[in-house]
Amino acid sequence: MCDIRAPYTWPDCHHHLYSCRLVPRHYNYHSYDQEFTLLNFYSPGRAEPLAAILPTIHLPGNCILMGDLNAHHPCWQGPLPPTVRILHASQAIADWLEDNNFHLENKPSIPTHHLTNGGRPLTIDLCLSRCPTMQSILSLTVDHDTTSDQSTVTITLSLQTATAPAVSRWCWHRADWGKFDSRILSSRMNLSWLQGVNDTLRAISNITRLIHQAVDEAVPLRVLRKVAAPWWNHSLMLAKQSVKRADRRARAQPTVANREDSRQKRSK
Repeated sequence: MCDIRAPYTWPDCHHHLYSCRLVPRHYNYHSYDQEFTLLNFYSPGRAEPLAAILPTIHLPGNCILMGDLNAHHPCWQGPLPPTVRILHASQAIADWLEDNNFHLENKPSIPTHHLTNGGRPLTIDLCLSRCPTMQSILSLTVDHDTTSDQSTVTITLSLQTATAPAVSRWCWHRADWGKFDSRILSSRMNLSWLQGVNDTLRAISNITRLIHQAVDEAVPLRVLRKVAAPWWNHSLMLAKQSVKRADRRARAQPTVANREDSRQKRSK
């Protein structure tokens, strides 16, 4: 079982792309006999940046597309008011998704963005799947009980995954910082000869490599083994999150209704 949520961490800034902040993030997931790519987008404030970049993407055959698309279209928004017209960029995104055989996992008309000015809620946080991956999606839920004006979109996948291997972590509290300093100083790195961009980039790579070597020598590793909990499932995870949110509300605004809501959620 695998849970994936959107909105994801927004992509880093790439100023050379249409002077906006839109780039796809690619995440490759593997199971025993299946691999798929997760494409995560954020189109800042409007649909035009996403409409411009989608045709340039080389799509993998098996993928899930998620994110805040900021595109308004009846395919996912549901019937629009007569006074609202479909923008060219939003139509271009809908056409591209249809041409590339994407399947909408959201239920149309379920809002995901609640405007703080009291305006009509919008459906702009979407999840779409392509090819075999759509058969692995068990459910999609939209949780409006968040501290943001964006709802949380969660999909549950059924995947055969191998047991997670033991993971090594640095044990920083046992680090020998004297050895670390000695390793750095022993390199006798001279940065006075830097004369241009290439020299600077090469120096950065050398310094980074040196720091990694010093850490490997001075900081011991420990192996963490994840304790399996076969009884834990998706429903329990959602219930735990709901209890935490109710507790936060009761602490921040200790009204009778909030305290009662927190008590009821804890008693379930």
